[in-house]
Amino acid sequence: MAAVAAGGEAWKAHAAMALVQLFTGGYHVITKVALNVGINQLVFCVFRDLIALCILAPVAYMREKVRLPITRPLLLSFFFLGLTGIFGNQLLFLIGLSYTNPTYAAAVQPAIPVFTFLLAALMGTEAVNLLRTEGQLKVGGTLVCVSGAILMVLFRGLAVVGYKESELGEQSEISARAQPEPSGWLISYFLDFGFDHWHLGVLCLIGNCMCMAAYLAIQAPLLSKYPASLSVTAYSYFFGALFMVSSFRNGLKR
Repeated sequence: MAAVAAGGEAWKAHAAMALVQLFTGGYHVITKVALNVGINQLVFCVFRDLIALCILAPVAYMREKVRLPITRPLLLSFFFLGLTGIFGNQLLFLIGLSYTNPTYAAAVQPAIPVFTFLLAALMGTEAVNLLRTEGQLKVGGTLVCVSGAILMVLFRGLAVVGYKESELGEQSEISARAQPEPSGWLISYFLDFGFDHWHLGVLCLIGNCMCMAAYLAIQAPLLSKYPASLSVTAYSYFFGALFMVSSFRNGLKR
């Protein structure tokens, strides 16, 4: 009976992960459509984070009865979780998506485990033994993924279906004009160095993956000290929403 119960739980976990991937793919497409009609990236992020915070905070309060004291190191961890996983992750993803396409944005996301592995190895939370087969496979997979990411940045290839290069360039220009500060000055800064919109979008997507990897690498040891996953997520969204609102207000002042 225990084996049957464990198998049922494993099936539920795999089904839930498949559903998450389905929703994520739909999010990429819907978000690209929203950006194409002129929705500002920061406005989109602000509403998304505030709605998520309004849902997560009461759910975490009702479901998680354990109230652990908030120390300064915990508060600092929540701060960096909001900075990387909520603010940097979302904003860089939306900027990258506006200059590329949903398929490309989804194709870059598998780089997240690679960056997570690298950060976890640097932090000492991931053991790497090059004398064992699993350690060699980890390093080999990391090199292959990094090489693929570099290839995607430098070589786009010919359009088989969907937008042609000229059409994509025109669409990127429209999207760039629709996005006011603060992302506008940053985009202009990179464009002055000779980057085109496509390569700039790819770099933003890679930055998005690095921010998400930092979020996961910080969150894993934090959950062992503060075992309340909903509360950790709610605190992360709180700081992320603060960053988004502050950036939006600074953008309106420019």
